[in-house]
Amino acid sequence: MALVTFESVAEAAQSLLDEGSKASVRAVIAKLGGGSPNAVLPLLNEWKAGRPRVTAADIALDPRIAGLIAEQISTASAQAAKTAEEKAADVLADAEAVAEAGRLAESKAAELELALDAAKAEILTKSRALEDLATERTRDATDAQEKISTLQAQIAGERQRADLAVQTVAKDEVRLQAIPKLEAEVQRLAHVDQKAAVLEAKLIDAQALIEDLRQRLATSEKSAAEAREATAKAGREAEKAHIGEQTALSRLESAQHEMESTRTLLAEAKAEVREARTEVKQAREEAKEARDEAKGLHAKLAEKFSQKPNDKA
Repeated sequence: MALVTFESVAEAAQSLLDEGSKASVRAVIAKLGGGSPNAVLPLLNEWKAGRPRVTAADIALDPRIAGLIAEQISTASAQAAKTAEEKAADVLADAEAVAEAGRLAESKAAELELALDAAKAEILTKSRALEDLATERTRDATDAQEKISTLQAQIAGERQRADLAVQTVAKDEVRLQAIPKLEAEVQRLAHVDQKAAVLEAKLIDAQALIEDLRQRLATSEKSAAEAREATAKAGREAEKAHIGEQTALSRLESAQHEMESTRTLLAEAKAEVREARTEVKQAREEAKEARDEAKGLHAKLAEKFSQKPNDKA
């Protein structure tokens, strides 16, 4: 059920008047327990416009008491002037309430704009960091792959040279059987064995290097996986920031709409203040005319009553 309706506003305003208080926008909102000045002000003005006004023409004159006629007219005029002044004061208070709401709306819109700028800056910073991280991970992966390819080529060359050495040893063994100079062949085979040992040591070193490269490759793949995970996380954060940006934009548009509505109501309130001032001026003039008329009527009645004894004589 809506909190601010014409019936609830009218009931709250009448209750305030019955309690001897003014039916202003702030008082009505406090009586209702909540509500926006933009929603309360038009309904309160509609209720005030529908209330009956007391004028000098509505007063029933007592023809039997001439002295009370002037007093009643004067009292009614003063009451009309007081009512008009109170209405002007109420309109001024309502206008101030609407103006305050407009200032709050403008402040809220400014805060939302700052929040939007901060969100945009954060998105830009995270996007650049993500691009830098992806570039670095791609470069590391490329360097690791190049090193692996180079080492694989070196290992293949070492294996090829080892195979050639084995073939040479086999050929040398055949030659040992065919050549009578055993010592020279033994020495040569010793040299070949030494060379084979060197090649075997190189092969062991190459295998160790391959193992190290495999570990480095595993580390690079792990780093690449972490980079992909960080990229996905940054993408999710960017998506959240984008959603926050859309929400901030929506709230900013709502605040701007409310601010425009508040400015319109403020202009209407100012117009009502000018109208109320005009009514106060008119009421004062009517009160002055009523007092002058009362004085004239009182003088006529006094003259009439003073002539009655002479007429009887």
